[in-house]
Amino acid sequence: MADEMTFWDFSRSQALSKYNGSRIDVRDIAELCGLRKEKEAVEVPYPSPDEVAGIHPLALKRPRRWEAAVAATIYACSGQIAARQEIITGRELLDRLPKPDRGALTVTRMLALVPALIAGFRFSRRSETFNPEANRYLEGARFLSALLRERPALDVEIGLCAHRAGVSDPVLPEHVNRTEAHRTAAFVASLMDNSRAQERTVTVSQQTATDRAASTVNSLVFLHYANQGRLEHFLGTLDRHADDMRTVLARCDTLSATRFRFTPLDPFNEAVERDMHDVFGTDWSGAPADPRWARGGTLDAAVREAERKMARFVPDAPLDVDRLLRLHKASENPSERGLSALHWFDRHQRQPLEVRARYDVAFHHRLALRTLEKDGVGIGMERGWDAYQWLAWSAAYGSAGTPMPLLYARSSTEPASHVSLRSFNLRQFW
Repeated sequence: MADEMTFWDFSRSQALSKYNGSRIDVRDIAELCGLRKEKEAVEVPYPSPDEVAGIHPLALKRPRRWEAAVAATIYACSGQIAARQEIITGRELLDRLPKPDRGALTVTRMLALVPALIAGFRFSRRSETFNPEANRYLEGARFLSALLRERPALDVEIGLCAHRAGVSDPVLPEHVNRTEAHRTAAFVASLMDNSRAQERTVTVSQQTATDRAASTVNSLVFLHYANQGRLEHFLGTLDRHADDMRTVLARCDTLSATRFRFTPLDPFNEAVERDMHDVFGTDWSGAPADPRWARGGTLDAAVREAERKMARFVPDAPLDVDRLLRLHKASENPSERGLSALHWFDRHQRQPLEVRARYDVAFHHRLALRTLEKDGVGIGMERGWDAYQWLAWSAAYGSAGTPMPLLYARSSTEPASHVSLRSFNLRQFW
């Protein structure tokens, strides 16, 4: 790591993806910029190999040359021409690092990680409390510190949701967008392969076609398919998504020094259900037995936030599960798993709103606790990032003021452009 870094292309064009997993010298960054410029026909200035190699890792000397080297690395990996105000966020991340990490930073280590962090995550000084659009700098510094620390192992948790972002078209695409999924996996590999951990593992969790899909997938999506008598098609789509992700991760696994693995979400959900039983009793509606869930605490605040969000999706009319069961039985592809999912959905919808909110908070709290126990990091790739999730993680790490090694990737609906990182998107790819 001291002399070389691992290159990964997470650009939209994937013009340099054939070099994924290659070990390069920092002087090679200039050559990669030239190759990308030639392939994409974009005019972009970049420094010479010696100028890249000659920077001070903390920008204490010739800061503009440091900015040029970071900009060149961002361009080589992402295909984006970052604006200066975006580039200098990297200096603030470095300023917030613990002193031992700053002292151990080399040019190679800095260029291997800081440009990728700038490209893949948005940071803002205005997000000292929760901000759904940006990460806090203190989280960024803790995340970077975790990558820079010499350690036996480093684990990353990534959860993927299985629903559309909007409600006007609650239809799942037939397949995961493979190109976008490969980009996202390459971005994660870029961070992990350049960490100083001896062994790295990325665990991607996703809902598969089981009963619990009826409660983990957006209820509007589930009802859309149920009302059309197309539940088997819905479950088949989840099967295809899981197969698509397994293929993407297997490909990345062969090229990367990091282990990438796919895990179905059900075992984790079963553990959350046990947590709910232990804390709130058999029907999950009792007073909390764990003081961390007491009124006025961080987890209780998370439950109130989750209730407010979930109230927007409560249907006006009561659920007629008998009608949905008849529709499924009379459909072209009736199945036992479809019937089972409908019964699961009915039980879930009958639960009081507070119980459902408690469950969602418990889910993210357990994910945070698992990350904390492993001394790992979290990368948010799902579409939504809400206050209740942030509070659930904060409760695991102590309080809302405590930095967590959790960052959410860039998300944007702006038209694609090479200029700046505003339109760059690495968040959920279906």
